[in-house]
Amino acid sequence: MSEVVETKTEVDFTESPQPQNPKRLSGKNSFSKNIPFYLILLPAVITVFMMQYLPMFGLLIAFKDYSAKAGIFGSPWADMGGFANFVTIFETPKFMDAVWNTLWLNVLSLVFSFPAPVILALLINEVGHTGFKRTVQTISYLPHFLSVAAVTMMVNQLLDEYGLLNAILKPLGLEPVYLLKDADAFVPTYVITEIWRTVGWGTIVYLATITGINSDLYEAAQIDGANRFQQVTKITLPSILPTTMILLIMKMGTLLGSSFEMVYGLQTTAWKDEVIATAIYKFGINQSEYGLSTALGLMQGVIAFSLTFIANTISKKVANISMW
Repeated sequence: MSEVVETKTEVDFTESPQPQNPKRLSGKNSFSKNIPFYLILLPAVITVFMMQYLPMFGLLIAFKDYSAKAGIFGSPWADMGGFANFVTIFETPKFMDAVWNTLWLNVLSLVFSFPAPVILALLINEVGHTGFKRTVQTISYLPHFLSVAAVTMMVNQLLDEYGLLNAILKPLGLEPVYLLKDADAFVPTYVITEIWRTVGWGTIVYLATITGINSDLYEAAQIDGANRFQQVTKITLPSILPTTMILLIMKMGTLLGSSFEMVYGLQTTAWKDEVIATAIYKFGINQSEYGLSTALGLMQGVIAFSLTFIANTISKKVANISMW
């Protein structure tokens, strides 16, 4: 009869090593491990600080009776507790007209140019021929790589009295059009140019989002008998809604931030009205009204942030989509 011998091993738990917190370990080593990456990032951080944050001290000019000789800190504070420049803006018709013109141009651009990339992305996505699809994409976002000055020069050459448009109309026996001499044609010209310049680049974002949609959803919809239009309305559009809302929130912050190069390049003798960007340049730099122009720019930034914050709050409550 075999004898079974039972052995017991005694373990001394008092001498066992204590487990260390993995978060603490990662926190210790992460900085030292990432030092090369921090050094690569350092020039960009310094550049952003010097170009974006350091000049913010210049906002003091908006609250001062600024003199270039005395400097920012040597200039006396403006009247009315430092708000005299802001009061002047609201009391001066030319500045309020610039604010209204800026808002009007950007609202029209928002209404017409914001849906354009979405529509173009949906149309391109329905194209089956790969070569044709890539050709359309390339042609559509090519204007993005042109400078705004080059774009405005092309538009002026196209719509000039002796430009390409009239060169085509005259041989056809049609009356020439002089859009650059028509003040009413400025706003449509601006909006159409803005659409042409931005639609292709915006389409890339939506096409990338559409590509990431699960193809099983479309297959299930086809089995249920959904046609292409129903697939777009029931699957594609809801799937790109978060991206659309984020871009819309960001777009709301630009309602008072029209492009200086675009407006200044398209201004003619027929359309002499100003927007905020051109008013800051003409009254601030040309006429040395630094306090007024700085106050106008500061007011523009505060309103832009307020619009972005309001749009983000509404989107978060209504669609549960927000930037923060």
